[in-house]
Amino acid sequence: MLIKIKIGILCCFLALAASVVAVPLVTAESKASAFEFGSSGAELFKENCARCHGADGTGGKGPNLASAKRQEKWKASDEKLVNKITKGGLFMPSFGKKLKGEEIKQIADYVRTLKE
Repeated sequence: MLIKIKIGILCCFLALAASVVAVPLVTAESKASAFEFGSSGAELFKENCARCHGADGTGGKGPNLASAKRQEKWKASDEKLVNKITKGGLFMPSFGKKLKGEEIKQIADYVRTLKE
């Protein structure tokens, strides 16, 4: 009887250990590699910008990025928009140290698609 209990406990322990090993850990490296596997501009916007500019970019704490006036400012080139995201502004934080250049470019490309 004691042997059956020990075997049962051992089996439970092994099953628990196997389930823990099977669960992937989220690390800085795995989060960074998520970008390599296709984080889109929309996803990056949602994660970094939506809390101030709203999920659809029409504003909130931050200005409306979908307005015709703002979209006209960025029509000719990404330079102004990329610079603003990278360096920040009066109330906007800088994302130059948090995001890679390609991620900032993807956000800028996405912002340019927003419409009211």
